[in-house]
Amino acid sequence: MFRSLASQLSLIIGTLFLFSAIALFQWYLHSSEKFADEVGQRLHHQLAAHIVEDDANLKSGIIDSRHLMDAFHTQMLLGPEWEFYALDKKGNILAYSAPEGVVKLDNVNLSPIDDYLNGQALPIYGNDPRTPNTQKIFSVSPINTLSGQLEGYLYVIIGGQKRDSAIALLSDSKVLKDSAFILCSAIIFGLIALWLAIHFITNPLKKLSQRSLQYVHNDFTDMPLPPHSFFTNNEIRALEASFMSSAQHIKQQLSQIKNTEQLRRELLSHISHDFRTPLTALNGYLETWLISPENKRSMELIQLAHKNGLQVNQLVEQLFELARLESGDIQFIPEPVNVVELAHDVIQRLRYQAEQQDVQLSVKFNHDKGNIAYADISKLERILVNLIDNAIRHTQAKGEVKVQINDHRNTVELQIIDNGKGIQHDELEAIFKPKYRASNTQGNLTNAGLGLSIVKHLLAMHHSDISVSSEPGLGSQFTFALPKAASA
Repeated sequence: MFRSLASQLSLIIGTLFLFSAIALFQWYLHSSEKFADEVGQRLHHQLAAHIVEDDANLKSGIIDSRHLMDAFHTQMLLGPEWEFYALDKKGNILAYSAPEGVVKLDNVNLSPIDDYLNGQALPIYGNDPRTPNTQKIFSVSPINTLSGQLEGYLYVIIGGQKRDSAIALLSDSKVLKDSAFILCSAIIFGLIALWLAIHFITNPLKKLSQRSLQYVHNDFTDMPLPPHSFFTNNEIRALEASFMSSAQHIKQQLSQIKNTEQLRRELLSHISHDFRTPLTALNGYLETWLISPENKRSMELIQLAHKNGLQVNQLVEQLFELARLESGDIQFIPEPVNVVELAHDVIQRLRYQAEQQDVQLSVKFNHDKGNIAYADISKLERILVNLIDNAIRHTQAKGEVKVQINDHRNTVELQIIDNGKGIQHDELEAIFKPKYRASNTQGNLTNAGLGLSIVKHLLAMHHSDISVSSEPGLGSQFTFALPKAASA
């Protein structure tokens, strides 16, 4: 019954509101009663003193029970709500105006009487002899002899039995009745307004929850749009915007996961093919070598088998490296690096390969000083090796591969330029994808299509990107920039 947020809020807040209203109403009645008591006690403050002054016996300090009964009867005709008691100086009741058997107390506490006579703040409540354990407002006056000696007190209860409860007070006052009616009306109106406000606020949340469930049931593919709402620039609208943003992000992530999964399947397919080709050749050369007569076994077969074994090893290393890059399982330790010296080291490392293909290698730079980049030296070396090795393999004999280093104000720019086969324009955006082979690599079994993808991942760790420009038959140019070291 109370499972929805609106019903739970209505129950909790409504209950608190109702208890608060009841407490407020009780406080209002109590305050009204206290105020009425204060007014009544102030109005009758000198009542007992006037009665003592008007009665000759009391004025002389004589407390005569029979005489007082007649005097009290006369006074009750003037004020039927008053109750009169004659007390001795210890508070014992000597005479009273009530019928026999009605008075329950024999003694009245003198402490409130002393407070009253000493001018303490009103209202002051004293004992009601007719109702034990009940306090009522009163008027009191000392009864003294002509010589000024205290004989007792005239104690007058104001209001009598008609002021015994708040209900009686309410029934006797039109103002209190009207106030109570207004207060009850305000409570009812407040409860209705509270219920409407809660449902008005929680209804968009309910609709948002329904859209969330619908989004989940649709397998995160159909993202429901929020309906037009009165709420603008508030928490509900912000929550809807957050939901839409999260839903869009989830949709993009799912799409990316699906694309990644598809790429992984394609990668596995290509890997199985790439492994099968050199392994088949390797086994074929070894089997031919084994079945050949010992005196006819050719060194060429061993060299070809070794070449294919190296190709398998290179492919395995590239696959492991790419997997670690994609999973983020590689540490990045940047430091100042002399790019010119590093480029010369890489060129020296690849010079034998270039000479085998009759390709010239060179390093050019525009400043003798500087060229100090802030990079991870091992990863930058890997980037240069992959790019230069790629350029050598796609450059014909008598061709040239050049590393151009340009020192700028805040960056060090590197360009790997060759005059080889070039790349078709419609393939430039795809060459950095894993396993993609451009048309200029067809028939080249040593190219697994992973080198450029590794380069892109390594540059991403440096917060850099790589661009390529190429013309078929004229060559290609790969360009990227690194931040300069602080001291450079």
